[in-house]
Amino acid sequence: MNKEVQLLKDKVKNLRILYAEDENELREGTELFLNKFFNFVESASDGEEGLKKFNQNNYNVIFTDIMMPNMDGKELLKNIKEINPNTFAVTLTASDVQESDMTDFSDLYFRKPISYENMIVIMREIVKKFDL
Repeated sequence: MNKEVQLLKDKVKNLRILYAEDENELREGTELFLNKFFNFVESASDGEEGLKKFNQNNYNVIFTDIMMPNMDGKELLKNIKEINPNTFAVTLTASDVQESDMTDFSDLYFRKPISYENMIVIMREIVKKFDL
């Protein structure tokens, strides 16, 4: 691991992370991946569960799928941004989405699954947003 990545990890490791994803295998694998960068990662199986968990724990960063049952990622992020507009939001999607559709509610978006290179970009942006 290079110096920059280690420095980024050191800066973001204590942020509270929530990951909302309805596909079990992808959620479990991504949660393990996120745990390599952050000390506190929780997951939710849909937007409703994600919003409930957000209300119980004030997370700094939200990773969410767009298409989920009960409440989709857009609605989840809309609700979260009303509660805490400073929450950093990363949208992950398997579908083709126009960037203009995402910028209203998400700081960054990527196609699933999230890659190591994507995480470096995300950590850089988190450091900027929170001035870490």
